[in-house]
Amino acid sequence: MRPSGSSSTGGRDNVGVTIPTDAPCDFSQLVRVERARLLDMLGSLSAEDWQRATPCPGWDVLGLVNHLIGDDLSVIAWQRDHHHGTPAPEAADEAQFIDWLDNLQMEWVHAARRISPRLAVELLDWLGNPVADTFAAQDPGSWTAHVSWASDSPVPIWLDQARELTERWIHRQQLHEAVGRPTDLDEDLAGPVLDALRWAYPYRLGAAGVSDDCVDIEIAEPLHRIWRLTNRGGGWGFTDQADAPAGAALVMTAEQAWR
Repeated sequence: MRPSGSSSTGGRDNVGVTIPTDAPCDFSQLVRVERARLLDMLGSLSAEDWQRATPCPGWDVLGLVNHLIGDDLSVIAWQRDHHHGTPAPEAADEAQFIDWLDNLQMEWVHAARRISPRLAVELLDWLGNPVADTFAAQDPGSWTAHVSWASDSPVPIWLDQARELTERWIHRQQLHEAVGRPTDLDEDLAGPVLDALRWAYPYRLGAAGVSDDCVDIEIAEPLHRIWRLTNRGGGWGFTDQADAPAGAALVMTAEQAWR
């Protein structure tokens, strides 16, 4: 979290993207649902499953689960207790920030290697409620959060909560893949995850240097989303207007979209 001003009606970031102040859903409840599904899946794993490789290079199932424990501890320490024991480097560009974050994550997983699978599950079970309670106590419309893939300016807290949900949901799908199980594409969680991740599109399109154009993005099978982005010189943003053909279109399945 990074300090900034607040807004009650909405705001506009540095690339002209209008992000609503009102949260689209209660993310504190969604992270509870996500945690319940993760625990249910982990409870069914065999001893061999915990040693299987995951799509995260160098991490087996236990390593990735320990990474999720680190995510929970970070939320509680930073956002609940305001303890910034591992602050990001000042004035770092995006590549430097990613390098710092990657090293931090690898350092944690290495340090957590003595945690057993049973203990990891017990820790995740215990940590789920404090994380959700931390979200519930926050003002989701306060413009005091930072989400690096959506803006380099402050964003409403709900988008940071949504980012935390995407972190946990995506890693659970990677765990599913590691042990040979299908992706969980149920609308109740996959829908909010994809709706959150869409805020990366206008931010990244802003770096393309193109204006007076529109782009359509469609997600189908089994979830269905259609988003139109336009830039009429003031920056990229989502719109419901369909008065002009799109300059480009991207059609993906839900499976392709989250990946």
